[in-house]
Amino acid sequence: MPTSVIALQILLILLPGFAAAYIVQMLALRGPQTDFDKVIESCLYSVLIYACFVFFTHGFLPFDILAAKAPATEATILWHRKALLGLGCITVIVALLAAVYVNYDGNRIFRRLKVTERTARRSIWNDIFQGEASNNQLVQVELEGNRSLMGVLTYYSDAAEDCSLFVEQARWIAADGTIEVVPGLGVLLTKSSNIKSISFLDEPPDGTAVEVEDADDDGSTPAAPIATLD
Repeated sequence: MPTSVIALQILLILLPGFAAAYIVQMLALRGPQTDFDKVIESCLYSVLIYACFVFFTHGFLPFDILAAKAPATEATILWHRKALLGLGCITVIVALLAAVYVNYDGNRIFRRLKVTERTARRSIWNDIFQGEASNNQLVQVELEGNRSLMGVLTYYSDAAEDCSLFVEQARWIAADGTIEVVPGLGVLLTKSSNIKSISFLDEPPDGTAVEVEDADDDGSTPAAPIATLD
């Protein structure tokens, strides 16, 4: 059998691990990886997937390696179609569990055991936004020029290097404390906005994100509504 065909068969054996790694990459926020790191991770997923498959099938693999029948031929791999369905299910389950482990910081178990001090997420940016910030979190973003933006956090960038946020129900807070209501859906703050700090605020007692008095003719209001926050 040509070497290229043998390599293709080996690739098919490792395919569940590559599929699991791809699913995890789509669902979880991972740190930067080299191509070598991705290959090693995929191989580890393959070992785990086949170990689970062998455990549930009591020692059987989803394929058989047929020995060469003549000196001129090579060994070949015979796949079992029914077993491939079970292998695919295990692949998806392993990938989902790995994504949950990363997104919900499975390392907290090992931190309690004093094994490590690291989290499973890629940076403190993700630790705060994924772990600490609640749904519809009220934030105040401080920008350069003594300006701030207050509103409800809806989206944030995957990486701290991008440092982008989308805030709904937005209000600009000027240096003198006046508040300007932003009409429309919200404000997208990109990396070029030069974010200096982000304050995660408590919700007002009545459960609404921000209460703003009627605006003046110039579209601004006094900063008194900030005092209604806890």
